[in-house]
Amino acid sequence: MPVTRRAVRSPNEDDLIERQRRVYRFWAPVYDRLYAGILADAHGKIIKLASAEGGRVLEVGVGTGLLLPKYSRRCHVTGIDISHEMMARAREKVAAHGLDQVDLRVGNAQCLEFPPNSFDVVILAFVLTLLPDPEAALDECLRVVKPEGTMVIAGKISDGAGVVGLAEQLMAPFVEAIGWSATFRSQRLLGWIDGQSCVELIEWLPSAPAGLFKVIKLRKSNRRSPMPRP
Repeated sequence: MPVTRRAVRSPNEDDLIERQRRVYRFWAPVYDRLYAGILADAHGKIIKLASAEGGRVLEVGVGTGLLLPKYSRRCHVTGIDISHEMMARAREKVAAHGLDQVDLRVGNAQCLEFPPNSFDVVILAFVLTLLPDPEAALDECLRVVKPEGTMVIAGKISDGAGVVGLAEQLMAPFVEAIGWSATFRSQRLLGWIDGQSCVELIEWLPSAPAGLFKVIKLRKSNRRSPMPRP
């Protein structure tokens, strides 16, 4: 069964969240120019999966709102982010595109302020690998998605093997200093999936550039069936 929402965060988590807010304050003005093109293929896959489901969508880590104008208008989208500066950019997009079906609010992925079974689709786009406690965020997303609902995860998720894995380890201190992550492994996500009795892996899609990013579709289902590993 999905876990209940955690009421208390550790002081260390609060420090990490505050550090991320400082990093996002720096990135907010330039984020779209730097990443709109790089993330376009992954964003297209995310929107295709989300729009196929429709209904109520929660985007965790909405950032500057790059995805918001792309959703089908039949999706009612709630977006949360810990960064006020990122959220301000997202609100500009909502106003510019007349996105009346979008609701934005500041929130923490690891402690979602929604009742259980609130959403048809929950999306974590390029945020899971940056969180102090990714498993807590996954638990929360599982709690708030409806039975037979969908979770879509996108990010730089690799198995850490070979030369690429070594390069990631060497780069990790520098990458993390600017708010990114180079060391989140696919085995960690697969381990969380295996530990849930009601999570089914549906798709594990490589995305440009060169398969560097992954787009992953999960279903909250009691009819879990074995899926081949990526």
